[in-house]
Amino acid sequence: MISHVVLVVSDLEASEAFYLALLGPLGFSKADAVPGQYARLTNGSNAVLVLSPLEEAYAGFTHHRRGVGMNHLAFRAPSQAVLDEVVEVMRERGLQPLGEGRVDTGYRGRYDTVSFEDPDRIMTEVVWHGEGYFETTTEDLFPRD
Repeated sequence: MISHVVLVVSDLEASEAFYLALLGPLGFSKADAVPGQYARLTNGSNAVLVLSPLEEAYAGFTHHRRGVGMNHLAFRAPSQAVLDEVVEVMRERGLQPLGEGRVDTGYRGRYDTVSFEDPDRIMTEVVWHGEGYFETTTEDLFPRD
C-alpha cells in the first residue's frame, strides 16, 4: 500500500492552492507546512501528498507524462456526487477538465473519471469506480445493461 507521494513543484503556493481545491472534496486538508520547504496534505486516514519546491539547480529539467517517469496521479472519490463536486470546485476556480471532461470509460464495469493539469502540467485524475477495479480477474465483473 502507498503511504505518500511527493511532487516537486515550481510554485509551492500555486500548487498548494490547486491541490487543496482539487482534493478538498475528497477530504484532504493541509496537515502541516514549512513555507518555502514543503506543504503536506492529507485525508487524515490513508493518503498523504507532499508538495516540495523545485531547487534552482534542477530548474532546467523538464518532465512530460509521455516520457519516462510518472504519467499521472489519480485519487479515488468516495462517490459520484463527490466527483461532480470536484468538477464544480475546479470550474469555479476557472480550471477546465482535460479532454472530454468527466466521462464514464466503462473500464471494468464502471470507471467515472475527470482529469486536470496542475500548475506544472502534471495530469491529476479523480476517479470513482466500483470495487471490481481492484480484482485480479480479467472477466468483466460488472457487465453493463
